[in-house]
Amino acid sequence: MQANRNKVQIGNQTIDLFELPEAAQQELLTFYNFLVFKYHAQTEHPAHDKKAVLRGIFQEAKGRLPAGYVFDRAEIHER
Repeated sequence: MQANRNKVQIGNQTIDLFELPEAAQQELLTFYNFLVFKYHAQTEHPAHDKKAVLRGIFQEAKGRLPAGYVFDRAEIHER
């Protein structure tokens, strides 16, 4: 990738940012910053397997159910 004051060249394509109106340039800059954030975060935190994620969630959960607690599916769906 090569860049000079007005143009960015990636491979055989050249983008002249100054051909765009100022609002479009700002939108492009905002989108670029989003992409940098998105892909930087992915490289910092490689994908975890499902079991490891669930294990972490349940290790953080604290508390105890009351004695004699019975789970009733019908009850949780009542309106």
